[in-house]
Amino acid sequence: VSQRVGQELNNSGKVGHQVRYDRSNCTKDMRIKFMTDGILLREVQADFLCKKYTAIVIDEAHERGVNCDILIGLLSRAVQQRRKAFEEAVAAGKFDKDKPIDGQAAPPLKLVIMSATLRLCDFTENQ
Repeated sequence: VSQRVGQELNNSGKVGHQVRYDRSNCTKDMRIKFMTDGILLREVQADFLCKKYTAIVIDEAHERGVNCDILIGLLSRAVQQRRKAFEEAVAAGKFDKDKPIDGQAAPPLKLVIMSATLRLCDFTENQ
């Protein structure tokens, strides 16, 4: 999938993927990273706010695996915390999008949950 997306963008260097512990397809120039829910869960464990990401897309959410359910719960909290930290940094004048400062608040995280057969009530009513 990552190769196809790279071809579609005419820039395969900006797209990578990670399978288990193999990071050979991940580079510093990469802007889109494909990974399994297990790998993302491990990344969230190391960095709860997922500071190196601006958007996370969870696909096939209707499968309702344990990893996916945990990720949705954790990431929904990370979204709230990042937004709050960002708003506080902007209000205090400590955020400059043109000149990133080490240690400044990360911009808000966007979380997209996708599914072909998603029943919204399963998530909103926690069933």
